[in-house]
Amino acid sequence: MNHIYQTLFCIIFSVITLSIQAQTPATALHTKNKKSISLYQQAEALIQQRKFNEAITILNTIITKDPTFPEPYFKVGSIFMLMGNKTDAKAYFCKGSDVAPDVKSFAGAYYTAGELSYNEGEYDKAKTYFNYALNVQPTDKRILDQAPVYLSKCDFALNLMKNPVAFSPVKMPDIVNSSFAQSHPVLTADGKTMYYTSLSGLTRLDHEDIVMSTFSNGQWSVPKSISDKLNTKDNEGTCTISMDGNTLVFVCCGRADGLGSCDLYISKKTNGQWSSPINLGSSINSSTWDSHPSLSADGRTLYFISARKGGFGKEDIYFSHLLDDGQWSQAMNAGKTINTSASEFSPFIHADGTTLYFSSNGLPGMGGLDLFYSKGFDTSWTTPVNMGYPLNTSKNDETLFITLDGKKGYYSRSDGTNVNFNSRIFLYEFDMPDSFKPEKLSTFAEGHIYDEVTRNPIGSKIELFDLASAKVVQSVLSDSITGEYTIVLTEGKEYALYISSKGYLFESLNFDYNKPAVFNPVTLDAYLKPIKAGANVALNNIFFATNSFTLEDKSLTELKKLVVFMNSNPAVKVELSGHTDNIGSSDANMKLSTQRAKAVSDYLITNGISATRIVYKGYAALKPIADNETEEGRQKNRRLEIKIL
Repeated sequence: MNHIYQTLFCIIFSVITLSIQAQTPATALHTKNKKSISLYQQAEALIQQRKFNEAITILNTIITKDPTFPEPYFKVGSIFMLMGNKTDAKAYFCKGSDVAPDVKSFAGAYYTAGELSYNEGEYDKAKTYFNYALNVQPTDKRILDQAPVYLSKCDFALNLMKNPVAFSPVKMPDIVNSSFAQSHPVLTADGKTMYYTSLSGLTRLDHEDIVMSTFSNGQWSVPKSISDKLNTKDNEGTCTISMDGNTLVFVCCGRADGLGSCDLYISKKTNGQWSSPINLGSSINSSTWDSHPSLSADGRTLYFISARKGGFGKEDIYFSHLLDDGQWSQAMNAGKTINTSASEFSPFIHADGTTLYFSSNGLPGMGGLDLFYSKGFDTSWTTPVNMGYPLNTSKNDETLFITLDGKKGYYSRSDGTNVNFNSRIFLYEFDMPDSFKPEKLSTFAEGHIYDEVTRNPIGSKIELFDLASAKVVQSVLSDSITGEYTIVLTEGKEYALYISSKGYLFESLNFDYNKPAVFNPVTLDAYLKPIKAGANVALNNIFFATNSFTLEDKSLTELKKLVVFMNSNPAVKVELSGHTDNIGSSDANMKLSTQRAKAVSDYLITNGISATRIVYKGYAALKPIADNETEEGRQKNRRLEIKIL
């Protein structure tokens, strides 16, 4: 059970127990029927003996024979509250309020009727009872302060219901929804593997685990434990997975190396095997409760929830960045725009890196936890937007995952039944309404890395750079056994992709998604060439203006890569060759291709590479690699290459 609900239950239990055990003087009761008063006092005596069912029977007898006597309604309602039956409690509090709507001493009962109605989504009815409470001019500060807030919330919820979003959730197959509760679904970039938290039951032998299911031939597989290294006899769950499926951050509670009640841990998958989980340490974890992690698509920012002191509310959203040395920065609060004085849960940062979805009960909503979204980064966020009805309801709507392309959403929802204050929870999927979609869509590139000579898979480093900022936005490793890799690409950027491995020439690729005509997943296998005489590759991220040999600023990423390559292979000598298409005169093309090759050579020399290791040469249009009859072919022929001498 979530710690916040445990605390809340204890408070409710104490308050209601006191109220139902209090002895009421006959003169204070709102009936003149002596038999009703006598029976009512008998019921109170039974309540003191905790004989609740017998007391309810007597109180219902009074209600039948003396229906305008309000106190029996409120007393039965209080008993049902104590028993965790809020639906029946609401019915009695509402009936009692309607019987006597203008008694000042009943202001608290009217308020309770309003709260219970609000929590079940009966907003018009809730407004009636909150107004009852205010109309008797109570002295209770809580009512005076909170009833107007509730009235505003009711109006907000009713307005959302009048303007519903196009939302048609479909319960996922029983094979996935096979446990007592399943929640917090996350998927890999290709949408073919889903990880989620599973609670098998409510006995002492049952606990939370992380399970996985794969999608193949149109159906999901039977869920299985993610790994015996990760799941233990303790509780594990609420995970986030990197888009390539190789980095997992998840929650463990009560472990010996924990810093608080629940901590965040990390595990890496190498060659198909998950490593033993490592506590993320004091930069992220606190001495209290830390949970609900969400990794950005590039794996370099972690959002999570913490109950630590110093926040804006009970539970707040925090974030941490992965530093160049592989350590996580000290966690920071994401700010008061998205954190409230109440509780925030389940942040999810979309692959676009700027759209954050989360749940909150401190912002205007339908009641309980509602789902919201905001755009920004770190501590700079737009005002959160409620995602509307019927995605949000009067129940707790807490978790959400949205696919890279923004077309599909997955979330978990309670079915409304409760067992020992725990709800059955099921997974749903839905087509994303336009109003929910992230501002920028994402896709992915996947493939394998091979040795060009042996055709065997090799482990390699794949780095994705934003050419505008010359910064790494994603770095992954291909599997050394299968050669598999996955990276995420987001529209609105131009990327340089580098594939490198010790002993090989690096591969250089370019993706321009500033205005993509087509934005679909890319299958891209690469064959790295061993470093030996004659091996050559195109430098696809060296850029010049038309008919110019001046290097453009966005060439900086590639130029730095060349410097690193030369420094890492000090015995290597290279030829830098310039090539053009066949448009224009041969002499002009020869001069331009030579000048461009020299420009790259000059950069290397300026940055510490010995001139004795570099030869530059122009070839004009003498060595085409594509048809010069098409613009696409001519573009491929206009290139810089590096060749091992």
